[in-house]
Amino acid sequence: MLPPFCAMLIVAAVLAIILAGRMSKRIVGPLNDIDLDCPLENEVYEELSPLLTRIERQHRQISEQLDELRRRQDEFATVTGSMSEGLILLNDKGFILSIYPAAMRLFGTNAGCAGCDMLAVNRSLEMQRLLSDALAGKRSEEALSLGGGEFQVNASPVLSKGEVRGVCILTFDVTEKQRAEQQRREFSANVSHELKTPLQSIMGSAELIENGLVQPADLGRFAGRIRQESARLVMLIDDIIRLSRLDEGEELPKEDIGLKAVADEVVCALSEEAAKKNVSLTVGGEDLHIMGVRRLVYEIVYNLCENAVKYNVDGGSVRVGVSQGDNETILAVSDTGIGIPPEAQGRVFERFYRVDKSHSKETGGTGLGLSIVKHAAVSCGARIELQSKVGEGTTIKICFPRE
Repeated sequence: MLPPFCAMLIVAAVLAIILAGRMSKRIVGPLNDIDLDCPLENEVYEELSPLLTRIERQHRQISEQLDELRRRQDEFATVTGSMSEGLILLNDKGFILSIYPAAMRLFGTNAGCAGCDMLAVNRSLEMQRLLSDALAGKRSEEALSLGGGEFQVNASPVLSKGEVRGVCILTFDVTEKQRAEQQRREFSANVSHELKTPLQSIMGSAELIENGLVQPADLGRFAGRIRQESARLVMLIDDIIRLSRLDEGEELPKEDIGLKAVADEVVCALSEEAAKKNVSLTVGGEDLHIMGVRRLVYEIVYNLCENAVKYNVDGGSVRVGVSQGDNETILAVSDTGIGIPPEAQGRVFERFYRVDKSHSKETGGTGLGLSIVKHAAVSCGARIELQSKVGEGTTIKICFPRE
């Protein structure tokens, strides 16, 4: 009896395994076919509906969070992409995690430098000091020359629980600031020199008169020198005040201005000075009008004509012309004077710059006339053209945009 019974048990076990396998396939099959991307669209056991509903809800939440993350990443990329400041993020070893467009341009690299040591991108002593301080937990800044400009580079440690986890490097363009500071120093030095020279002459003459060392017959000559140097001081101070007002960028009301009328007014004002130099002053061209600030336009014409008279030759001429260009109204002042050497033409609009410093006292100029012209032209939105040949003369054109 035992062997048949064992055989029956074995057969029953085999049948049970076969049936269990088939039944498990029928049960597991639908589960394996579930599309978890769209859990509510599956046809499965009713008992699984709560689970699928929960999966659907979590899936929706994850999708919304991913969309929000992408949106924030896009916003961050847009902001950093348009930044003029360079931004670089480093890990706690000084290796680059992220570098943004402005920083790539400044350091002459590309996105491929991610993962590299920052010192492989810039190994200057200043950068070494920045990284050393930042990785030690101290914020520091250095001045660096990058891409032809001057930049202030800040390195700040990123701290977590008191430990340095990374470094944030940010660069600021200070080229204009440093240039302005340099110009301010030069301007101060030049003003001091220009004021000191006539003052010394005035003090010297006054001291001689005070001590009775001047003969009565010479008193007129010494008084004339004091008056002449005082007038020079007044002229210099007036020019400095005009430049200061132009630097302030004050918004002034615009009006319709006839350029020929302004030129005629200037020629009338300078006629006596031109006669002393035996220089003829004429106005020609079209009767054209512009919209601008009359005071600034007058400053431009006056200073150009005054310079043209001062640096002219005996029997020379100055002509003011008004003409129409392509979308521009052109005021041109031409003279038959001494001309400007090519190497000096790029600097004549700088403050206190003189081509021939040895004749500065003789001509009586302050060295600020063309600088006033430049600033006034910029304020009017005009551009300047200069053409000159030594010994033949100079033409300066102020091209006003048509509105």
